[in-house]
Amino acid sequence: MMLVISLQFVNLSPATSATNVNVYAAVSLTNALNSIKTQFQNANPGITISYTFGASGTLLSQIESGAPADIFISAANDQIDVLQNEGKLVSGSRKNVVRNRLVLIAPTTSPSPGSAALNSINGLTNANIRGIAIGDYTGTPPVVPAGDYAKQVLTTRGIFNTVSSKLVLGSNVRTVLTAVENKTLNNKTIDAGFVYRTDALISNKVRIADTALTTDSEAIVYPLGILTRSTGTTRTAAQSFSSYLSGSTAQNIFKNTYGFILP
Repeated sequence: MMLVISLQFVNLSPATSATNVNVYAAVSLTNALNSIKTQFQNANPGITISYTFGASGTLLSQIESGAPADIFISAANDQIDVLQNEGKLVSGSRKNVVRNRLVLIAPTTSPSPGSAALNSINGLTNANIRGIAIGDYTGTPPVVPAGDYAKQVLTTRGIFNTVSSKLVLGSNVRTVLTAVENKTLNNKTIDAGFVYRTDALISNKVRIADTALTTDSEAIVYPLGILTRSTGTTRTAAQSFSSYLSGSTAQNIFKNTYGFILP
């Protein structure tokens, strides 16, 4: 009887569930953000971070169609400009998280003499260079920022029209990386490709043949914004994660582990 009576005073209410924050982020941030997620959730057990990675233009289209994003981190200003101009970003939430560089890569085991000898962006005009993997630069704003940056580089160098017939479009920058690793994309032989320096650094199947000058294209930045659809405790949690990304722990992971450039 005493046991039955005592049970009346036991709190049987369920534990409070963690607040979930949906982060839509450029695919080139995948490795770094997954590492940061572990650190953040250990420090903030009441918040769960859920990622959706992809090409920035693709993610923008998903958000525009109603995807439940709380935070958007693009690989260029163009995509996040759209949301800001539509009034869909929380005022004052936009900021640049990190920066990057664009590099020309070739397979470490080259599929052709031209690929093996490639050591400069201008060298892409060589007749021995056949397929060049590049992110899909079409659309307004462009689907894949890395592809748009690459197009800017080729245009600045005055060789875009010369090499345009060799360009093979990939759905995102990691697709391009895989294409160069495997030396094929869309049933075409790939001798080289354009990715971010941080993408090249995670693969032992590619080598950096050249690095684009900062004056060859717009600055490569990763702007973050919190969506106005995020409200209440979710917005508060999103703001906490945004602040964490600019803090020393996350910035050290970005820079020292994955090679990003601090903003």
